[in-house]
Amino acid sequence: MRPIDVSAPADTRACLRYWPVLGAVSLDTSIQSQYEGATTTELALEDDLQRLSLVDGGLMQAGILGAVQEALLSDEVQRVVNDPAQDIERLDDFLTELFDEDDAADEGGSGASSMFQRVGEESGGLALTRHAVRRIRALLGQCPRSCLSKHISSERLGRLSDLLMAAVEAARSTGLASMVRDGAAVKRGTGLADGYCRQLGLAMAAACLGLDVAELALWAAESGRAQHASPMGKLLHAATAFLKDFLLDCLIPLLDTTGDSELADAVADGSRPLHWRLRALLEAALAANSAAAALAAQSFLREEDVVPLVYVSIGVMFCSGDSLRDKVDVNLLELIRRASQALLRGVFELHAGQRAWILEEVLASLARLPAQKRAQSASRTSGGRPVQLVSVLLLQLLQATARLPEDLTAGLEGGGLSAKEWRMLLQRHRKATAAAASSADFAIRYMIGRCAKREGRGATNEAEYRALLEAFVDDCIALLGHPQWPAAEMVVRIYSLHIMEILDEEKSAIVVRNMALEGAAQIASHIAQSLPARSDNSGGASGQRPDRLEPVTADSSAESIGRFRAATAVVLGYLQSRAAGGESTGAIPFHVGSWASMLIAALLKNNRRMSGGGDDSTDGADAMSQASDGSDSECDDDDGSNGDGNGDSDASKTDCLQRRMAIEECLREYAKIAHQSTKTMVGGALLASATEGARAVLLLQPLFQSFDMLLMRVALALGASQVALRSRALRSLNQIARHRPQVLYQPSVKQAINHRLRDSSPLVREAAIDLIGKHIAHNPELTGEYYGFISVRVLDKGPSVRRRVMRILADIYSTSEDMGQLVDIGTRLLQRTADDERSIREQAQKTLHELWFSFEQHSHAGEGEGEPAAETSGNVFNALPPEAQRDILRRVRVMTGVMDAARAHDAVELMAGLFRGALSGAAGPEAGEAQLVIRCVVDALFEQLLQAEESAATTGAAPTEFSVPACLCFIATLSGIAPDAVGARVESLCAYLRLGGAVEESTVLDALTAFSNTLLAIPHPSAAFLGALEGDLVALLSSSPQSILAVAVPCLCTLVARLTGNYAKLVRLFRSCVLQLYREQRAAGDSGGGARSAMSPKNLMRFIILAGLMSRYIDFDACRERSREHFKELDQIAGGDVLGLMSGLLLAFASAQQPVPVQLAAVQMLGQLHIRRPQLAVEPQARAVMDRAFAGGSAGHKLQVLRNFLEFLRADAEQHAAQERRDRDAEREVDARALVGNVGDVGGAGVGASLMQTYLDRILDAIFASSAPALRAAGFRVVSLVLEQGLAHPLKCMPALIALGTSSDPHIRAKALRLHQEMCFKYASFIHSRDLEGVRKAYEYQLLVRGSAEAVEGYDSNADTQDRPDRPAASLQFVYSQVRSRRVRRNELLALLVKVCDSDPNSTVGAGPAGADVHFVRFVAENLSALEYKYLDEVLHVIYQASAVIASTGVGLYHQFEAEAEAEAADGPQWRRATEESVCISILFVLREFLKAHYGLSESRCAAYSTSDPAGARDKAAVWHAQGGRGRIEWGECPSAVRRMETAADHSDQRARFRRMMAASLTGSGDPVEGGGDSAEDGGDSAEDGGDPVDGGDPADTGDPVDSGRSPADPLGNDALPQAAD
Repeated sequence: MRPIDVSAPADTRACLRYWPVLGAVSLDTSIQSQYEGATTTELALEDDLQRLSLVDGGLMQAGILGAVQEALLSDEVQRVVNDPAQDIERLDDFLTELFDEDDAADEGGSGASSMFQRVGEESGGLALTRHAVRRIRALLGQCPRSCLSKHISSERLGRLSDLLMAAVEAARSTGLASMVRDGAAVKRGTGLADGYCRQLGLAMAAACLGLDVAELALWAAESGRAQHASPMGKLLHAATAFLKDFLLDCLIPLLDTTGDSELADAVADGSRPLHWRLRALLEAALAANSAAAALAAQSFLREEDVVPLVYVSIGVMFCSGDSLRDKVDVNLLELIRRASQALLRGVFELHAGQRAWILEEVLASLARLPAQKRAQSASRTSGGRPVQLVSVLLLQLLQATARLPEDLTAGLEGGGLSAKEWRMLLQRHRKATAAAASSADFAIRYMIGRCAKREGRGATNEAEYRALLEAFVDDCIALLGHPQWPAAEMVVRIYSLHIMEILDEEKSAIVVRNMALEGAAQIASHIAQSLPARSDNSGGASGQRPDRLEPVTADSSAESIGRFRAATAVVLGYLQSRAAGGESTGAIPFHVGSWASMLIAALLKNNRRMSGGGDDSTDGADAMSQASDGSDSECDDDDGSNGDGNGDSDASKTDCLQRRMAIEECLREYAKIAHQSTKTMVGGALLASATEGARAVLLLQPLFQSFDMLLMRVALALGASQVALRSRALRSLNQIARHRPQVLYQPSVKQAINHRLRDSSPLVREAAIDLIGKHIAHNPELTGEYYGFISVRVLDKGPSVRRRVMRILADIYSTSEDMGQLVDIGTRLLQRTADDERSIREQAQKTLHELWFSFEQHSHAGEGEGEPAAETSGNVFNALPPEAQRDILRRVRVMTGVMDAARAHDAVELMAGLFRGALSGAAGPEAGEAQLVIRCVVDALFEQLLQAEESAATTGAAPTEFSVPACLCFIATLSGIAPDAVGARVESLCAYLRLGGAVEESTVLDALTAFSNTLLAIPHPSAAFLGALEGDLVALLSSSPQSILAVAVPCLCTLVARLTGNYAKLVRLFRSCVLQLYREQRAAGDSGGGARSAMSPKNLMRFIILAGLMSRYIDFDACRERSREHFKELDQIAGGDVLGLMSGLLLAFASAQQPVPVQLAAVQMLGQLHIRRPQLAVEPQARAVMDRAFAGGSAGHKLQVLRNFLEFLRADAEQHAAQERRDRDAEREVDARALVGNVGDVGGAGVGASLMQTYLDRILDAIFASSAPALRAAGFRVVSLVLEQGLAHPLKCMPALIALGTSSDPHIRAKALRLHQEMCFKYASFIHSRDLEGVRKAYEYQLLVRGSAEAVEGYDSNADTQDRPDRPAASLQFVYSQVRSRRVRRNELLALLVKVCDSDPNSTVGAGPAGADVHFVRFVAENLSALEYKYLDEVLHVIYQASAVIASTGVGLYHQFEAEAEAEAADGPQWRRATEESVCISILFVLREFLKAHYGLSESRCAAYSTSDPAGARDKAAVWHAQGGRGRIEWGECPSAVRRMETAADHSDQRARFRRMMAASLTGSGDPVEGGGDSAEDGGDSAEDGGDPVDGGDPADTGDPVDSGRSPADPLGNDALPQAAD
């Protein structure tokens, strides 16, 4: 390698100043040519790396060759005088030299060539060198276009074109695309072969040659030197095709090569030749793209050349080059992308016929791009939000079509324009944006049309098109109000029009309507956010502010027009200042076209007023809308078609003249700014000022007047038939209401939301709840509007809906001041603590804990005071700060109101459970806080009770906020939860222990309950207090009713035994009662049971109750052992066992000889003795009493025995619970009583189980043997405790649970359903074996309740059907719900229910030989028709089983009835029985047709069902199709199902109807469901319609043990058809 030869010619050394080389350079000067008398050095071919050695520390220099060649050409051109003749002569000489070398090469010359090179090592052809191509470009550029065709023959130009096309073909033949693909597949670390790298470099060099030729051809066409019909025109076509193929197949894949490939490393490494080859490629591609953009801007492209150039521009724009971004010049990539954008804009602007195709191709290409490429951001809004390159490109294309009319203000400077000329100018302004509106409409329609699948179209990418459309509209909404993007408003407005069209068309695809709703919400919310709301709460968006611009109309003042002109002039000035940088493409024509249309329309109307004509029909915003839409409608005539003929008498000539002058001045201002050169502008407007003006004018656009129309469409969509649409509409309305809550006050919206709160789908109801919940808590007015609607949904069937409603109610509670509302919320939340759903119960408890048992921040302490301790004996409530006291009083008012509003027993239990949960569930500080709150609540209750007493004493009436009964009821409840807190204040309740006067029985009971629970928690009670309390209790025993005695006696016994020790009074009372009972017993014995009683039954009952209760609560025998002195009076009546004595007395009074009230009292007290000593319950005499009650006793006797069982089981459970608590507190010790043989308590451990196992069957019989509600309720409570305590096998109780699950009593029903659910969960493996018996029991229970079989129906009359009035609920739905998720068990149950109708003697579940119970069959069929089937295979399985029964039993009956005409006697018992069986089969017929009609199933679909392979229907949602009416089976075709057949004629008619049914079925008369088809597959709602989430099911459940074995395609059996034909 040698340095530069200093002996080289001066011209050569001079040109080297353009060569940016720092190190030594060696040139190969073997190729020299004589040119214009100067010797120049021709650089070696760039494609041959061996002939060009550039050294700089071993690194190849980039761009050197091109720079030197350009320098040489520039130096040559500068040395030649610009003479056309010489230019032509130099070109001709060069062509001669070029053709000579070409001829020499063709003759096989081996000499060196300066203008040709061999492309590729294996190629035999030669191609021009890059320098030769560039010299041709330079020489052609110097030749005038007019002289070129005159002095250069077409043959010579044709040969030149052939040489250039050969160079293009040589560049195309190198296989660069395949080499790039192969190299991209090589993973990093594998390495690239040297031969591959050399071949790739040569191919890239050849591609540079092809790009140079393409640039030459494009330049020649742009400069007019190549005619379309000339040889150079053919070159242009070949060049554009090569440019397309190269960019799409070679350059873009090379730039998009993943970063983990070896090729990416090779081209990114600056020390390797491939890196510089890539740079040369990018420079050549930039030159070619720039030439194409320049050509497109001159409209010189042929239509066939448009296609490849469009492909080129689209492909390059979305080439990211991420893997090479840091290694390749980023500016080159950006310049190429901008050149491609300019190319596409030029083509789109000037080739109107190709716009639709260009948009289609652009959108299709964008949809195929990966999401990350589509999401490339091209710019950011003023707020920093990124805008995608896709959106910028589309907006640029749309705005590129806008053109200003040349005569914008022609005639304004002179005498003005005529009306006709003004209208023509108005039309030209409207047409300025017509092309853009048409293209935007096409683009939006195209994307909308591909957002949903269509029949006959192959695989499409709907999701990509939806994402593309949504992103484009979203970006356009974000760009609203930006000065340089006026087309954004047009796009959004056109999209809104399409949205309204889609929503108005019910046949639109669901996915498209969903997208339209989302778009409507997005646009409407932006409008609501931009415009102020009207003050009338109507939700409109057309309110005006004094500082807002107004549309220019014929009524506008000159001042308002001046404000409009100032704002718009700022916008135009800013855009014009940015025009040189290409930042406002098409923006000025867009703005001016819209604004000038509005101004000219107002001017025309104003001119008619001045001349006395009528009003124009086009004015203001209407003209702006027509301008934006590109309307071509003709303007009105001079006289005005809509005028009144006499002008506007109120408008003065002066005002009209000023208005006209202001409008004309505005138009002149627009023309001045639009035609002003950027070089002459003093300074452009600031972006902030221009944006403010653009946004002010934007509010005048028609888009911002469409709020009410969009809102109306969203509100109408709330009533759509599809669940997905209703849910989407609610979410859209929610999005609008976030910016405009006033829309929720509109009557139509309010009514629609109310309907959706009662929707059949829980998803829709939850969406409606969510909509209201986000606004109701923060808008008190809205709370009043919607509280009634939303509060009742706390009882919704959907758990998610109930959960959401509770959260909303908690929010309302925290902000509301309405005490009635707070009480209602507390009541509803308290009821949810007993919800069937565990998560709902836990959430309700947690919510109430947060609302009632936690201190607010202000409640912890006052200023400088510490928090009062819950353990203090003083009044904790009075120690709180005033604000905290008010908070506690508020809670107390709510709690007492809840207790007063829900006086039911279960409400008291729920409140007690809530308080216990607050104390036991919390831990650490939370437990202390809850205890403190409860203590404060108790103290506040007593304070309010005192105030209520004082108020009642002074005014004669209790205050409304706190009533004495409500306070006492709450205190009684709290006494069992927090006895310490209540015990500290309970002494003040002694006044309520005196029955009579103003004190009611319930008040005494509450006070007694409080004393009973807190006697042992009273701190340091005085002897005087205890004595007074004892006296009050004894006084209550003399004349109080039985309910008070049941509480007063235990309280008195506890007081004496634990506190006073005054047993003498108690013993005397007990002795007196027993002696009275002895006397009565002797009197009855002396009279032989026939004499009258010595005392009244009422007194006798009192003695029995007092003696029995004292025997239970005082262990007289044990006490006498400890202190005989106090119990010596007992020896007068019983020297031994007192309980044995009482048992004998009570057994005697429980005999049949006593009056019924006395018997019941004795039986009741026997139950008390059994609790005290369980062994007494299993003695023969006691069992005889219970047996007699169940066997022949009255309902009262059975009820009392059941109550005894109930109380016994409860006491037993409490004893076990207490024992467990003691075992947890301390280690269990050996019971000394057991060691000495005293096992009284221990021996009774199994008595409860023994009793229940003995009497469970009779208890169940008692429940269903009478219609007495009290007896049924008591029996059910006993059964509930038996199941909860596990005292009997659960299978025994399952039929009863299923039957009681259909009860009309809400308490019994809810309890039965909960127990049934728990049993199914615990014993899932066997618990369903008696489901069919439960169905029969449910029918018998309904028969007992309703009184007649005709009145029994299978529909649940207690279910809430407001949500779906067209579909009833099945009374046995809860049974089916437990097995639905397990396919095998579900099919077993459905098959068993269907086979109930089968009278086959071999059937184990049907009517069998004993006959058919028609009404039971109808009951089952109605249940089957109303069950909520989730999947289609469930319905098909019912139809399949029904067809099997019809085919087996029905066909036999059919043949039997066919012989009726030949029979002599058709009215015997056998015929009657067969007729009843035919009614059952007819019921199956009606059921089958009902299911097919309401689930859209055809006969062929039913016949194709197979139990062995139901995969085709297993995952398809079962969609209910309402057919009108209530959705119940109409028995008109089978009247015998509801009316008993009594006469022979009735039986004959039934047989005739049955024969017609069977004949129609056997002969295949067609589908009974007309037009049904397979509609269950085609449409309707998704699985969400049912409201339940999709069950997972059991993957292993694939078999069907109840398969009838018949062919699924022939449900009537193959053997039946031939017989039927005969």
